[in-house]
Amino acid sequence: MIDFDDLQQKKFDYKIALVVIIAFLFAFYVYDLLFGSRSYMRLLDLQNEYKTLQTHVGELKKKNEKLQKEYFELKELEGGE
Repeated sequence: MIDFDDLQQKKFDYKIALVVIIAFLFAFYVYDLLFGSRSYMRLLDLQNEYKTLQTHVGELKKKNEKLQKEYFELKELEGGE
């Protein structure tokens, strides 16, 4: 004869196991969102890198402008002689 208490205990054990598995999957998902290859932390790193590169590009443009001015001044001196 099947004992009703044993049957209830098995159902309860399966529910606990299911909740534990779902909790682990959720924890892994949150970890991946925060620290994975396409995570929030990576997004912040890329944004900082973008700002740094934009600053570097601005500096190079200023340097290029200065060198072009110097080049054209030298070019005028050569042509004037």
